[in-house]
Amino acid sequence: MSESSIAQTIHERIEAVKKVVNLIAQSGREDDLHDLRVLLINTTSLLKRDPGIEAAVDDLYAASAALVKDALSGISPTARSLRLLLSASERFCDRLTAAAGRLDPVPELRLKGLEAAYAVQLERFGMNAALDPVGQVA
Repeated sequence: MSESSIAQTIHERIEAVKKVVNLIAQSGREDDLHDLRVLLINTTSLLKRDPGIEAAVDDLYAASAALVKDALSGISPTARSLRLLLSASERFCDRLTAAAGRLDPVPELRLKGLEAAYAVQLERFGMNAALDPVGQVA
């Protein structure tokens, strides 16, 4: 993946995060929280480890989870919880935009994030492993 395509992908992910955060702010659905989690994991897998981005991810997910928990309990979101969510989202997007601006060319292709987990699973069980009907290795 070239540097410009990674940067473009990161900008696309930023827009997707903003959309999902807005959905969480409006409806507080658990499905949207799950989508945000997958999106955050996948997005951070594109970058080198960065404690600032990791902290922003943690803050954003925690603020989203608190809002969803309240919504599931029937409590309407408070102005404070919405402000925390939107602030965490803005902080995450700012850090990610800054990271996209300082991308280094990747010298070799490495599997990261979900791709790495999938590769480990394939390696562990083998690509041609037979599965019985309940999904266990035979």
